[in-house]
Amino acid sequence: MADAGFRFLYREDRGRIDRALWWRATLPLAVLVGLATAGWLAVRPYAVHDLRSQPFIDGATVGAYLYLALYAFGLILAAVCSYNVSAKRFRDRGRAGRWAAVLPLAAFLTGALVWFIPQSFGDVPDWAGRVAEVALLIVVAWNVVDLGVGPTEPRNRRVLP
Repeated sequence: MADAGFRFLYREDRGRIDRALWWRATLPLAVLVGLATAGWLAVRPYAVHDLRSQPFIDGATVGAYLYLALYAFGLILAAVCSYNVSAKRFRDRGRAGRWAAVLPLAAFLTGALVWFIPQSFGDVPDWAGRVAEVALLIVVAWNVVDLGVGPTEPRNRRVLP
């Protein structure tokens, strides 16, 4: 990855990369997002604030919401990096780079729907979240198979400067 460059991989959507470099660039992002999500699941119970039994300003609740703000910012940053890496790989596969937006968009929409269902007081059925999660899993599987397994498009084998 050092020869490809951090800026080229994560901050620019131009160019092309092969499947090995896509894996080397995508796996660290997936691990970081997984660890950050595990952290949020660990501190999420502290985000519940009951004024009948807790003081008005509770350090654990403030900490949980600070983590949530950093977590949300990190997810957006990881989605942009993932888009840039996958756009290069889609281009290498002979497709338009804009297909790379499908996975981050599906992930954010699924997360928003799953978060909103308990706040909707029954207006949005629980099964809608399950359908969105299955659709997200299908998009993830499509990306892994297409970008992580598929070969370079033969007409794209020339080396770019």
